[in-house]
Amino acid sequence: MKHMHVETAVQLLTVTSRLRSRNLQMPGDPHYQPAQLQPYLGYDQRAGWLVLVEWFWMQALACGGVMPESHARLLTENLLRELLAKITMAKVAKLERAKTNHDILALLELMRRILPSQLHRWLHLGLTSYDIICTAYALQARFAFFHIFRPKLVEVDILWRSRIRENADVLQIGRTHLQDALPITVGAWLAPLHNRFVNTARRADTLACEIPGKFSGAVGTGAAIRVFGEGLESFALSILGLPAPRLSTQIVQPEGLERFYNEIMLISAVLANLGDDVRHLQASAIREVMSESSTSSTISSKDANPIFAEQADGMHVSVRLAFMAVVETLNSTLQRDLRFSNVMRSFTEIIVLTYKQLQSAERVLKTLEVNKIRCQENFWRIGKLTAAELLHLTLQKEGYPNAHRFVNKRIVPAARESGNYLCIEMGRFMRRSRNACLKQIWRKTPGEIRYLLANPNEYIGDAVKIARAEAENALAA
Repeated sequence: MKHMHVETAVQLLTVTSRLRSRNLQMPGDPHYQPAQLQPYLGYDQRAGWLVLVEWFWMQALACGGVMPESHARLLTENLLRELLAKITMAKVAKLERAKTNHDILALLELMRRILPSQLHRWLHLGLTSYDIICTAYALQARFAFFHIFRPKLVEVDILWRSRIRENADVLQIGRTHLQDALPITVGAWLAPLHNRFVNTARRADTLACEIPGKFSGAVGTGAAIRVFGEGLESFALSILGLPAPRLSTQIVQPEGLERFYNEIMLISAVLANLGDDVRHLQASAIREVMSESSTSSTISSKDANPIFAEQADGMHVSVRLAFMAVVETLNSTLQRDLRFSNVMRSFTEIIVLTYKQLQSAERVLKTLEVNKIRCQENFWRIGKLTAAELLHLTLQKEGYPNAHRFVNKRIVPAARESGNYLCIEMGRFMRRSRNACLKQIWRKTPGEIRYLLANPNEYIGDAVKIARAEAENALAA
């Protein structure tokens, strides 16, 4: 028998989100509910993922010859469509409270009301509840990631790289400890953040494909399904597109899901770093960048607040807190306990919040404008002093003792007071100095070093090269 493709089945599920009276509330604050994710992560949709796992287990029984062909022919697309349309999590919860005191027993009863009687015996055959629940969590996370979350990563990547490319050679003062440091370019500022972004996104690609499901029964031995034949678990998981675990208890090993959500949390961290950088550079004292996505203050109409940069930054706190729920549920007593079943329902909040961050970062990058004049002004405020590093390294290389202290205590203060370039101030010092060793070192200082001391705006190393290379470091669509 030919089985239905899982992509087709998931499409049938997502279409049900358009039905009236569906509760599409996702885990987390109702204020942050991206509509794009609701067909996958909405409350009532969760029942659909459970239905899909039960459905594909019956398909595996049919393909494996356990179910007679006359019964297998009843597993039609229209039947699945009806199951997905009529069974919601709200109905499951209502029946659970009223009768079954068990969510999966309630789900199975609702399914039997719709399934032809011939299929009743095959429903949930040989399985335990967490075969269904663990596998549904894996399936839900994978499809929400690849259908919705990842395309947004690609959109943000394209915007990010375009900003790097546009500003690859735009001079900017680099900053460490919030203090002016060495010259870089705006593209070189954006490049390392983008590199982290694509690295974590690519890793998330891999990890999303490594979240396992399971069909191994109440203690993980697969005793019940072995009665019906070998290879049913691996076949059922293969048609769902999920990897099979080497070992499990009643629950799947948690590390696969934890690593995936950890990587989403790391993506969130990079987005927060971008937001934090932008809000600093947009500060009135710096004003090197501006975003049209800013809004006016309720107090001061002249203020332009970097609201979306701040949202991208601050949301990471919520993501980290949501991720702690994953970290705190890694252990289970013996073959399984019920302590954390309620906590696991909220794991997808990590996807919801990070997607919201992506939307904020997208707005920041889409409207990001670089004030090149202000970048120049900020650089030249201390620009003549920025090659001090080059001067002391040149002296140190030639063996001058305490070169750093000499430049820092003698040459830089003098240049700051006079407003001269370091090379000019060094020449003035040499004319007064009786230090033959120092004079000899200065006389043989190469012309290219003297040139950079006189043109510190060109002391940018590989900044332009770094930016242009990163602008081509695309996240595959």
